[in-house]
Amino acid sequence: MGPGERESVGDPESRSASPGLADRYRVLVEHSPDAIGVHRRGTMVYLNPAGMRYLRAETPDDVIGRPITEFIAAESVGPMFERIAALDTHGTASAASEATVLALDGTTLTMEAVSVRTVWNGEPAFQVILRDLTEHKAAQRALQYQAALVQHVSDAIVGVSSDGLVSSWNPGAESVYGRCASDVLGRSVSHAVGVPCDPASILLAGGRLCESHRRADGTALAVVVSAAQMPDGWVLVCADRSAVRRAEEHYTAVVESLEAGVVVLDHTGRIESANLAAKTILDLEVGSETTGQASTLPFRVYGTDEGPIHPYEHPVAVTRKTGRPSQAVIGVERRRDGRNFWLSLTSTMLDAGNPAPSIVATFVDITDSYRMSMKLEYAATHDDLTGLPNRPLIMARLDEELARPARDDAMAVLFIDLDNFKTINDLHGHTVGDAVLGVVAARLTRALPADAFVGRIGGDEFVAVVPRCAGTEADDVRAELATPITTAGRALTVTASIGGVTVDRYDTRSALAILDDADHEMYQSKP
Repeated sequence: MGPGERESVGDPESRSASPGLADRYRVLVEHSPDAIGVHRRGTMVYLNPAGMRYLRAETPDDVIGRPITEFIAAESVGPMFERIAALDTHGTASAASEATVLALDGTTLTMEAVSVRTVWNGEPAFQVILRDLTEHKAAQRALQYQAALVQHVSDAIVGVSSDGLVSSWNPGAESVYGRCASDVLGRSVSHAVGVPCDPASILLAGGRLCESHRRADGTALAVVVSAAQMPDGWVLVCADRSAVRRAEEHYTAVVESLEAGVVVLDHTGRIESANLAAKTILDLEVGSETTGQASTLPFRVYGTDEGPIHPYEHPVAVTRKTGRPSQAVIGVERRRDGRNFWLSLTSTMLDAGNPAPSIVATFVDITDSYRMSMKLEYAATHDDLTGLPNRPLIMARLDEELARPARDDAMAVLFIDLDNFKTINDLHGHTVGDAVLGVVAARLTRALPADAFVGRIGGDEFVAVVPRCAGTEADDVRAELATPITTAGRALTVTASIGGVTVDRYDTRSALAILDDADHEMYQSKP
């Protein structure tokens, strides 16, 4: 086995990058007649079945987690540490040397050992390959059987001699490269794959590379090449990814051309990629520090209530928690220029089977339509002259207050009618009358508590809902209206008839009945 295959055993991240190819390497290692193990910080973390047999181990627990020195004779421990101390670069291998191995049943084995510096779960480790020469011929027969199986693999499997010549060329290679075995056997591997190819360089680069090869007809191939060292050369496994690459390029081109923003976030919330529309709207520079932490993002996110969205309520967080798609309308304010957008955003789990799944968020700019809908909604619920809530909105607010649980304070509802407003309209005209209504609306709002809800229900009639009744609301309104209103050079005195009702927590009247009662009280108070 060469360093490329060893790393596929020692580095689980490389396995997740290409599951099919990594699985085939795993099969080769698991069925190898040589003992292949990995030790990290002096502790065994992996041993293949052949190694288990050599050590007479029944289960992995007999070996994994124990110091490697327990399986090496004392006289071989020093030379072993000298060999691995010289391996200071990832992928470098030691020269073969003899080592005495101690089996669990007390027997000893003299084996040929090669150590390779590798990675296990992101940490430096060493892979050791142990070969029992007494079983070498039996192993060769087993490998010949496995070689027969290789004939049926769709990937190109190429044997390369130590001098760089093709020594074997399976049917998969003929299919991938369009060259029959007779055209390549004994010739340079670079000729066979259509470009310069050096197996030793592939091993030094980690044992696995994505390269561009060429078929016999000159067609470019996107190939994932994995190299494994053998006693008399190398084995290359070349997986044709051309169709996948074309699909990826097509998909990328389509996503880049979309007017909708598309953003992919990893399991920590970091933005991994974004298309052009997303970068433009959100002012993103993917790959820079601004995509690392939410606190440094170049935009602020808020909800339809104009308040910040809690991180746990963001659609992406909801999808991450539930695993289901989530949709919401959110606001975005760019910090750079203060520009605001309204977005309709949908988040979806990208790879639900992954223990650390990514999320894809797609969004479209609905700023114009959202603002128009808000204007229409406002116009439907507010008086266009005074800007106060109209009758339907007042009734809805009163219903909300009546339905509020644990309402301990008594609520006051005032029905306010201007006494002399018709005279003002008749004497001074509707323009002056409209100005007076605007001033009255402002004074009513100022006279009542901040949590009061003041509205105009028509003409010169107003209603106020005061959630916490103090009993002085009507007098406060009269005091505020006592000051003459100056408009168009005229000082006008406005008085009001006010009917008020108190609603406690046990009141069973409907909102309509309460308003009718306040209206009745208003007429009773008229002079």
